[in-house]
Formats: sequence, C-alpha cells, structure tokens
Amino acid sequence: KMLPACSIWARISQLQMPPYRNICKVNIMESMSTAGVRYLFRCENSTARSFASRSTQEITIPMPYGHLAAKVWPAATNEKPNSCLLCLHGFQDNAGSFDPLLETLDGRWHAVALDFTGHGLSSHLPRGSMYSLTHFVSDVAHTIKFLGWKQFYLFGHSMGGLVAHRYANLFPEKVSKMILLDGFGDVYEPKSQVLNVARTTLMSLLRLEDKERTRQPSYTEEEIVNLYARAHAGRLHAKDVKILMKRGCQLQTDGRYVFTRDVRLKALLWDRVDSTALVPWWKSFKGDLLVLDAMPGFGHCSVNNGRMINILREHCRSFRMLNFDGNHHVHMNHPELVASHIKPFLEGLHLS
Repeated sequence: KMLPACSIWARISQLQMPPYRNICKVNIMESMSTAGVRYLFRCENSTARSFASRSTQEITIPMPYGHLAAKVWPAATNEKPNSCLLCLHGFQDNAGSFDPLLETLDGRWHAVALDFTGHGLSSHLPRGSMYSLTHFVSDVAHTIKFLGWKQFYLFGHSMGGLVAHRYANLFPEKVSKMILLDGFGDVYEPKSQVLNVARTTLMSLLRLEDKERTRQPSYTEEEIVNLYARAHAGRLHAKDVKILMKRGCQLQTDGRYVFTRDVRLKALLWDRVDSTALVPWWKSFKGDLLVLDAMPGFGHCSVNNGRMINILREHCRSFRMLNFDGNHHVHMNHPELVASHIKPFLEGLHLS
C-alpha cells in the first residue's frame, strides 16, 4: 500500500507490530508529484520504554543525484510520541555514531539519524561538485520536507552541530529545541584569511579529483581500527569504530574493507566567514538551546566566544552550557553520561 511521505511516520507510530523477526525495512519511492513509502514490517512486538529493545528501520530519501540514507528509531509504543528528534553526525562519521546514545533514550521519542551526503550509506555528489556546510544544511531541509515534520528537536555532534545551528537559524519556526555536542559556534577565520582558505580548499579538491582515478585503498578490520585510533589520538574505542564501520565501510570479496565516504570530503568548504557577519545568524534562533562541551573534546570549537554566548543568552528562550569530562566521541563511549544531560532538557517542554 502506498502512503504519502508526510503521513508515514504517524502511521508507523499507530501500527500494531506483529511478533515476527526483529527486522524492519522501509523502501522509499518518489514520482514527480508525490513521495511514498512501500513498507513491510517484521518487527518484535515491544512496549519497552527505551530504544534498546526495539527494531530500527532504514530509509532512503530521494535526491537529484541519488539518495540520503537514514536510520529510524520509531516510538516504542502506540501512544503519541513525545516528539520527533533529528540527529546529525560529525565530519566523516555517520548515523551509526548515535546508536549507543539513542539506545538509552525514552522509547516515546521518534528519532531519525541522518547520513549526510558523501557519508555512510548516502550517495556521493556528482563529479565536479564541492562539499560544503551549506550543502549539508540542504540535506537537512530535504529530509524534513520528506518526513513532513512541522516542528521537531535537533541534535548535532561536531560538524553536525554547526549544520544544526545554521538550519535552526534559517528555519527557527521549525526547531523548538536544539542540542549541540562539541560543535558549538560557527567555524570562521579572520577577515584576512577567508579568501586564502577558500582558495586552498578549492585547490585541494582538484588534487583529490585526480586521486579519485586511482584504485581505492582497502584495509583489514584491524587496520581500520588503528586508523581511527591514530586519527582520534586513541580516544575512539575499538567497539565504537566497529559501530561506525557498519555504515562507513564496505566488505569486499577478498575480505578487506573500503570506506564508503567520499574522499572529496577532505576538501570540504566550511563556508568560513568572520564573526561579525555571523551576528544576524546567532540572533535568529529563539528556541531552547543546550550546549554540551566535552573536555578536552574537540579542542578548538568556539566555546570561549563570549560575544556569541551573550547574544544567544539574550535571544534564545533558554540557553544552557555544560562542561564535563569526555573526549570528542563521548556520546559513543559514555552514552549514559551524555544521556543524563539531554534527557532533562528534552523532557522539560513538549511540543504541542
């Protein structure tokens, strides 16, 4: 049976799910005039109050160049869910990075974790295209349009926090609450460096496009774990790497793995501007904002930007900033710690 995309999520929350295998699959189709979902559920019947004992669903969102992939954690009961929560991952991560944390949340929440374009199971941009934060904001806009959400909560980690903040500034009427984990404050350069950074990024893209013509390197599982360990100074645990590998790596016939992410992400245009130009953006969002800063965390987010903090305190309905011990992927290796901070924030106010 075909259903309009705008109504599928309401239908999912109302379904009496039969006690079949613990698998749910949703296939997305689109025509010129409508987007629909043909769905077959084989789900474990559960009334659990957390995500841990529930099935998840994989969806694809049609895009002109392919699709966006997302992982859905539907509400555990047939009751009306508290709210819809969209989770945005960090640079070169994927939707799987939210698995440990979402398993701790109240099962009344309907959560969707998105793979940005070029990440995880999502399509890559066509050759000659350039990745940017603005494009990832567009990913969010396309996702929300497809889901048919009128208002929702937004959670961004690292780069996903920058994207979340930009989207919320552009569409403040849609985002009631926002959580930024180790991704607070736009990345910007002094005015004298803006042009130079853009030039350097473009030149890097040209070099990477030449590199694309060479054979993609492959690795053993152990080699990938070690690569992540070196890139994150040993702060990303092996079990967390294996979670990211489910969407971030593809097993080859020879038993080795290749990364699914687009190599051109290394030439991401961060849309850097100086802080003065960002002031109107910072004033736009009027909802509730929770900023979580892991220490040492990322190490160079704009967490000490007093000007930005003062503006947000003035213009947000509520603004709270919390510092706690943890590394940049604290939501993966210590999800219960992060959950202890976000649960009260999410439960404080409910959408009408």
